[in-house]
Amino acid sequence: MNRETTRIDLPPPREIRPRGNRVSPWVWVALVVVSLVIGISGGIFFGARSGGPSEEEVHKAGVQKEVARKVADARSAVAEGDWFEARRLFVEVRDLDPKNPDALASLPLIDRRLDEARGVIEVETVPEGAEVWMEGYGKKTSPATFVGVPFGEQTLTIRKKGFEPVVRKVEVKTEEPIKVADIKLARSAGRLEVVSEPEGAEFKLLKTIDKEVKELVEIGKTPAKIELLDAGEYQVLMAVEGWPEYSEYVRVENNRNSSVSAVFAKGGLNVTSDPVGAEVWIQTGEANLKKVGVTPLSLSELPVGKHKLEVRYDTWAPIQRTVEIADGVTQDLNFSWERALVVFDSDPVGAKVYLGDRRLGNGVQATPFRMELPEGEYLFSAQLDELGSTGKSVYVDAGAGTNQVVFEFDYGTVRLESEPPGASVVSNGMPLGRTPLVLPVVPPGNYSYTISKEQYRPSEVSGLLEPGGALNFSTTLKYDPAPVTSRTFTNGLGQELIWIGELNGWVASHETTQAAYERIMGSNPSYFKAPNHPVDSVNWYEAVQFCERLTVQEQGLGNLPEGFRYRLPKDAEWSKFVGQQKLDGAISSLFERRKSHAPVGSLAANEFGLYDVRGNVWEWMNDWYSHTIVSRVQKEGGTPNSSWVGTEKKVLRGGAWTRSSQFDLAVANRSAARPSAEDRYDVGFRIVLMRD
Repeated sequence: MNRETTRIDLPPPREIRPRGNRVSPWVWVALVVVSLVIGISGGIFFGARSGGPSEEEVHKAGVQKEVARKVADARSAVAEGDWFEARRLFVEVRDLDPKNPDALASLPLIDRRLDEARGVIEVETVPEGAEVWMEGYGKKTSPATFVGVPFGEQTLTIRKKGFEPVVRKVEVKTEEPIKVADIKLARSAGRLEVVSEPEGAEFKLLKTIDKEVKELVEIGKTPAKIELLDAGEYQVLMAVEGWPEYSEYVRVENNRNSSVSAVFAKGGLNVTSDPVGAEVWIQTGEANLKKVGVTPLSLSELPVGKHKLEVRYDTWAPIQRTVEIADGVTQDLNFSWERALVVFDSDPVGAKVYLGDRRLGNGVQATPFRMELPEGEYLFSAQLDELGSTGKSVYVDAGAGTNQVVFEFDYGTVRLESEPPGASVVSNGMPLGRTPLVLPVVPPGNYSYTISKEQYRPSEVSGLLEPGGALNFSTTLKYDPAPVTSRTFTNGLGQELIWIGELNGWVASHETTQAAYERIMGSNPSYFKAPNHPVDSVNWYEAVQFCERLTVQEQGLGNLPEGFRYRLPKDAEWSKFVGQQKLDGAISSLFERRKSHAPVGSLAANEFGLYDVRGNVWEWMNDWYSHTIVSRVQKEGGTPNSSWVGTEKKVLRGGAWTRSSQFDLAVANRSAARPSAEDRYDVGFRIVLMRD
C-alpha cells in the first residue's frame, strides 16, 4: 500500500479551544507500549490452553501470524511517532481480529493523541502579498503562518489580483512546521486582437470600469495583437481620416483570445454646380463642416453612411443636402441657384456695399456697380467714410429681370471763399484745402472753419448744415505781415527763423552772414571777407547792436509778432537748440587743417534745421562767464575754467574752424572773451527771436 496516496479518515476537526497541560508524546508512547504488552500476554495465556491444531486452528494461526506482524509494524510506527500509520495498522488488526486486545487497547489512546495534536503550516508565495485562505482560520497575506492546525488534510486557497488562483491540499501529520514554499503564482492574462478593413487604422485601447475610462493602455495601428492583458472591461477606439470614430467595448478573459474588428467602407460623389467654382463643404458624423474643394469635384473615398453637404458660392445663401453613401457606389450630385441681376447705386456715389461682413463688388467696386445674386431676402449695408453707413432690406426676385438697390445718405454741401484766395482751410485741426474750396459731401451738423494765409490775420466762420442743404462762406482777410507763432518764417533780411517749441521762440537757421550784417550795420569787420560766410571779428557789443537795429527795422515793416524782439541766445537756450549735432556736421580742423571759415550751411543741419551750431565760428552768448556757467559745465561733463569768473568775459559756444581737438569742440565746452574783443577772426554770432 502506498503511504503517499492513502487517505486516513479522521473525525471532523473540533473547535480550537484552550487546553490544560498537554500530555507529553513520550507518555503516549509508553501507554501504547504497555497496552501492547498486556495484549500479547493475554494472547499467550489463551493460546496455551489450546490442544492439537485443527484446520480451523491452522487458519487462525495464519491470521494470528499476520496480526502479529501488523502489531509489530504498529509498534514501530508508535515508536517513530507516526500516529496515522500506527492507527491504520491497528484498524487492520481490529478488522482481522475484532477482539484483538492490542488493537482494542491502543486505538482509543491513538485517537486521543490525534485529537490533541496540532501542527503548523508556513506558506510562502512568489510573488509575495497573496491572500491565503484556510477553512476555520480565515485569510492571511503571504508569507503566512497558520498555528494550531489539527492533524489531517487541510485545503489552502491562494489568490492575488492579476494572477491565477491556486488550491493546494496539505496533510498535517506531525507537530513539526510544514513549509509550503513552492507556490509560484502564474500571472492571469488575456489576449486581444484589433483588426480593421482597410488596415492601418489608428487605435487606442482604454481600460474601463462600468464604461468609465481609467487609463490608456496602448496606442497603435491595425492589425495588432496585444498580449498579457489583465482580465476586465476595455474600450477600443479606431479612426481612419475622414471616417467617424469607431468605438467598441470588449471583455478580456484570462487565458482567452478576444477580438475587435471594424470595417471602414467607402463610396464616392461627383459634385457639380451652376455656376462652377462653388466651395464644397462636408460633415461626417459629429465632426465639424470641412471644406474639401470646389466644383466640379470628385470625392472617391467617403465613409459609408449619411453625410451633410453644403455648397457655397460668393455671398449667396448656401445649398444644403444630406446624402447616403453606399459601399462601392459613386453618386452624381448637381447644385444650382436661381439668380437675378442686381444694380447697386447710392447718393452720393462711391459707397462700399456689404452683405453681412463681406464686401460685394469683388471686394473693390463702389457704387454704382452690378452683380448676380440668387433669389431671396437680403439685408445689405452701404458705407461712405465721411457719412457712416446705412442699411436696406431687399427681396431679390429672379423673375423681375433687374433689381435696383439705391442707398440714400443724409449730407449737405459747404463752399468756402476768401479774398485774397489761396487761404488754407482748417476744421478741428484737420487741413481741408485752400480757397476757393467746395466740400460736396458733408454730414449734417455744426461746423467751424479757420481760414488763414501768411501775412494775413486768420478768420473764423461757422454754421449749421442741414440734410440736403448748403453752407456758403465768404471772407475778406486783413493784411498782417507779422509771423505766426509755431511756424517757420523768413524775415526782411532773408534770414530763415526756425520755431523751437521747447524755447517758445525762433532761432536763426544760419549764423549771421557778412551780407546780412553789412545791410544793417553799414560795414563789414570780417578778416576773411565773403558775403555768404559768417561775419567774424565782431565784438559782443556790435552783435547786440545788430539785434536791436534789426528789431526796430522789422517792427517798422510789421514783421514782428507783438512782444517779440531779436537778441543773442542765452547759454541755456544754446544747450537746447544744439540738439544732436555731430562733429561730422561741423566746420573745424579736427579732420583736416582749414585756412578759414566756410559758407554758412555747407554741411547738414541738425534735427531742428539749424546749420553750423557746432564749428565754423564761435557764437556770442548773452551770458557772462559766472559760477552758474561753471556749475553747468560740470553738470554736462565738461571742464570749466574757474579763473574766468569775475573777469567780465562773455560766453562763447560751439567751437570754431580753427579748433582741432575734440575737447575744444565738445558741446559742454565753453570759451569766453571780453565783450570788446575785436581781433577774433574765429568769432561770430547767431540771432534768436524771443519774447521780451
